[in-house]
Amino acid sequence: MSSVKTVVRDPDSKKRRILEAARRLLVKRGFQDIVLDDVAHEAGVAKGTLFLYYKSKEELFAAALADLVDGLGLELGALSKTGLKGREMLIAAARVILSHFDHSRDFMAQFSAGRLPGFGVRAGEKMKEKILVNHAHVRAIVAHASKDEGRSIPDQDFAAAAFIGLCRSAMMSKIVHSHDTPLEKEADRIISFFLAGSGASL
Repeated sequence: MSSVKTVVRDPDSKKRRILEAARRLLVKRGFQDIVLDDVAHEAGVAKGTLFLYYKSKEELFAAALADLVDGLGLELGALSKTGLKGREMLIAAARVILSHFDHSRDFMAQFSAGRLPGFGVRAGEKMKEKILVNHAHVRAIVAHASKDEGRSIPDQDFAAAAFIGLCRSAMMSKIVHSHDTPLEKEADRIISFFLAGSGASL
């Protein structure tokens, strides 16, 4: 069985520390109770350093979410180099998505609850583009996993959306039921459910 390596990004960069600090503070206190000084202090950087990257609180928190989406994209893109096939590939993809959701579920729960304000038109369009890139990664993974490169799947776009949706539902279930089981353990069950409805030929 081929191993799936986690894509590592520089954890010590100032920008990364700022984004992670912003996410931690949003979970702890909510958007309205945070000022940029708080984020700079939490990240261990000068306020001037923070302003080199982000000019407003809205821009910073939009970037914090975009960073999560980009990180998932890197992980999904790396799967194409693993040599995995069939169900093994789908389970690996589910584990990547579930692990990503598990790691960021508190922040994502705040976002889903509306505690992160709107991005504005330009930032919203950029976010949509990033999400579409990840969607394309999942569509390619689903097609690559099938015996016939996805020809047996009637609607590959919908299949990719359903795949991601099942992973997101597992995250929401964990939040609602407050259990501590790692989401990765749901991968096999999710893939069984997905294959029953997608018509993919493995």
